[in-house]
Amino acid sequence: MKKIFIVSAFTLTLVACGVRQAPPYEKDKRPKDRGQYSGIEGIIQKQKDQAYLTKEANKFKCQDARLDLVDAEAGADINMVRRVKARVQKLCVIEQ
Repeated sequence: MKKIFIVSAFTLTLVACGVRQAPPYEKDKRPKDRGQYSGIEGIIQKQKDQAYLTKEANKFKCQDARLDLVDAEAGADINMVRRVKARVQKLCVIEQ
């Protein structure tokens, strides 16, 4: 009888621990909306999300710099064109 009680208690403990484990990350949300990560899989996904968000931010900065270059070229201010071209070269790195 004691063995059955011990096995039952052990089984219930394992089941309870499995129920309380949080999901690794919020799979139903977009990377910018996720806020909860847990475990190794969650950490890996967090790094992927951060890389994605950084890439997206850089893409928008590059687009803004290119639009500024068009404006600077239309104004014919050589100094402004040089500064904006330098910014475009810095921000618009071609990925390989």
